[in-house]
Amino acid sequence: MPVERCRDMILSQETRDFIIPDYRKDTEIVFPESETCVQEVGFDFRVVYVDKELAGEITLEKYRYNSIPGCYALIDTDAVNEAGISVVQNYPTLMLQGEGIMIGFVDTGIDYRNPVFRSPDGNTRIAGIWDQTIQTGELPEGFAYGSEYTEEMINEAIRSENPEEIVPSMDTEGHGSFLASVAAGSPDLANRFHGAAPKATIAMVKLKEAKTYLKDFYGISENALCFQETDIIQGLYYLYKLAERKKMPLVICLALGSSFGGHNGTTTLSALLDNYAGMLNHCVVIGAGNEASQRHHYQGVLEPGKGAMEVEIRVEEGNTEFVAELWTTLPNVVTVYVISPSGEKSPTISVRQAIRYNLKFIFDRTALDIEYRLLMDNNDSQLLFFRFREAMQGIWRIGVEPLRIADGIFHIWISMKEFLSKSVYFLEANPDYTVTDPSCTRNAITVSYYNGLDNSVDINSGRGYTRNNLIKPNFAAPGVQVTGAGPNGRFEKRSGSSIAAGITSGASALIMEWYLKQPGNMGITTSEVKNIILLGTNQEVLPKYPNREWGYGTIDIYQSLDRLRSL
Repeated sequence: MPVERCRDMILSQETRDFIIPDYRKDTEIVFPESETCVQEVGFDFRVVYVDKELAGEITLEKYRYNSIPGCYALIDTDAVNEAGISVVQNYPTLMLQGEGIMIGFVDTGIDYRNPVFRSPDGNTRIAGIWDQTIQTGELPEGFAYGSEYTEEMINEAIRSENPEEIVPSMDTEGHGSFLASVAAGSPDLANRFHGAAPKATIAMVKLKEAKTYLKDFYGISENALCFQETDIIQGLYYLYKLAERKKMPLVICLALGSSFGGHNGTTTLSALLDNYAGMLNHCVVIGAGNEASQRHHYQGVLEPGKGAMEVEIRVEEGNTEFVAELWTTLPNVVTVYVISPSGEKSPTISVRQAIRYNLKFIFDRTALDIEYRLLMDNNDSQLLFFRFREAMQGIWRIGVEPLRIADGIFHIWISMKEFLSKSVYFLEANPDYTVTDPSCTRNAITVSYYNGLDNSVDINSGRGYTRNNLIKPNFAAPGVQVTGAGPNGRFEKRSGSSIAAGITSGASALIMEWYLKQPGNMGITTSEVKNIILLGTNQEVLPKYPNREWGYGTIDIYQSLDRLRSL
């Protein structure tokens, strides 16, 4: 298909987007080749764009769960001292600054004009920006949309009186710029600021916003900022190819999250991140999210002979719609019924593979779609997907009935707070299992965040473990009231999971730099970076470790290298 037509399909609200592994080429989603735009994203995965009339209605009855792109929100900080970074930056025999390592971000863009992203000679430290929202510049090689701005173009722009005429890419949200600054910002002594890896090379993908039909599918508030999985995975592929061109090791920093997915590392995004994490001289760092205190997770245990368990959800006035997902692990099998605030009860749904139920609650003026998947692709799970439309305020009850019981454990997650128009929460919520997707990725580094002033884990920081009981988060990093780049060259303080991810990404770059300088070392993987960090984690604050809040403790990379030396 011509690249111009492909670009139009990628950007159009009239097309539908799918993620397809190549090994399912003959059995997954088959459309006429002349009617599809196909983008390769590495590791035998493809993104396919199809006209909405050809694709039809997007349901789990028709399409596999992992083929429908997920939607992800931003997971919004003296922090380098607490992490043991300042010592290794200045220790005479170490002097680690991240030199020769690329740190890549898939986020809201970067303010390339800010001095914290320049070297002492005034040149930019940004190797490339792929702005998916601008269609007037040069396409990145192998991609059909957006505009790429190279290091040479950025240098020309910052020396120009009108830099936006050369590189019009802006970070209007500020999130990506802040994240890049705490990970790799150059020192600003007057403001007592320096990033974790101040000589690292920076790469940035500015994501375009998710399409309207996906926001509708996931019940996301109309004004919410979210990004779709297809754009994220193509952004990762751009970073990979740019690092390969520059012949540089790559740290991928991802500060996006979703409360949906199986919470066991089986989404397409997790699968791709696992592949990158396993590559030599690649490291993947993901924030654990900010969902622990939001009351958006419920865990129940069904027992033989005790019948249904009713789960209560409080919906505040003013909600338009929201989504909830129930997951259990086979051979557990459950079914459900729903009771509205007025007491109207739905039928108990029949257990059939890939079926959708459209329920109407007349007295509450609410529509509810329930989609059922018993045999999930690449997953040993059962999924029930609930989409509430114009949900009446009050207490909704989901009755969960066992059909087959093994351990009887089931989980329900509600949309992230960023996606809701008003508050929705469980009356008997469980703060565990609130690490957001894709931080359940098996081989990635997952980091929670704490307050360095009182050494307490933040109440919002996502808590483990994964649904299949992997230790996530792996450790904690500073993430409360940390200084970073703000608008117009100023500095500001922010808190959140993304800050800890940025600091850890910079710390990971320092470890990679150190490791690759050692005689005989040819390369390093995410697992090895993670293990070096775990070797030096502090556990003084922990009653026991690992645990769900701190993982194995708090990051201290000086202590890691010191202990490694003494072994």
